[in-house]
Amino acid sequence: MQVLIAITVGEVINFESGKAWMPTIYGQFHTYTDAVVRAGGAPFILPLVDDEKVLRTLYEQCDGLLLSGGHDLDMLDDKAGGSSGARLQVKVNTSPRRDKQEIQMLKWAIADDKPVLGICRGMELINVALGGTLHRHIPDDLPTAKNHEQSIHKQDMRHLAHHLTLEADSQLAQILGTTHIAANTLHHQAVAKLGDGLVVTAHAEDGIIEGIELPGKRFIIGVQSHPEALEESAEPLWRSLFTAFVDAA
Repeated sequence: MQVLIAITVGEVINFESGKAWMPTIYGQFHTYTDAVVRAGGAPFILPLVDDEKVLRTLYEQCDGLLLSGGHDLDMLDDKAGGSSGARLQVKVNTSPRRDKQEIQMLKWAIADDKPVLGICRGMELINVALGGTLHRHIPDDLPTAKNHEQSIHKQDMRHLAHHLTLEADSQLAQILGTTHIAANTLHHQAVAKLGDGLVVTAHAEDGIIEGIELPGKRFIIGVQSHPEALEESAEPLWRSLFTAFVDAA
């Protein structure tokens, strides 16, 4: 039997052919499911549901939880990091329903020691759920930082924008078998104050936190990049992360 990996979804308004009046679509990039399949797992897309009993039933079916990228977190003012601590003025999209559901599932997974992989927004959610904060908008809060939306501006998720330095004793470095790896970059927020119990596992050249993990658990790892878009060909070393995730599950 293959392990089941639940992948969280985003809410998308249907703009096709003027159909914005239709209900939102739940979905995610196929690169997530592709990466899980290549790692030996069986992925399923987890819908947004408001009934906690239904959510618990879905949660119990999965052996591992992949917190995917997408929406900005719709956090309260006291969860904002950076220079002002003010509510973010630059937003792409938010989904309070998604935030609530993913935080609940993460809490269950931590309590049950169920493997969790957080990617981009997913890493940020792990940090915030454990009491950490975010820099709301890197160009405003960290003006000397490099461009962390470079892969977006290149319109290429496989664009290797920078190199990460990994902590040698981290689970992430041991999985990847290296302390330096190339990565794409598609984010405008970043970890500020670290959440309770978390440790930093990777930095970009400008010091931005690019990896976190929760020691003492089998597998609670977050990465700020999008390795699911790289592991097939752009930087195959990243496939080890998905293989280790599936193996832990």
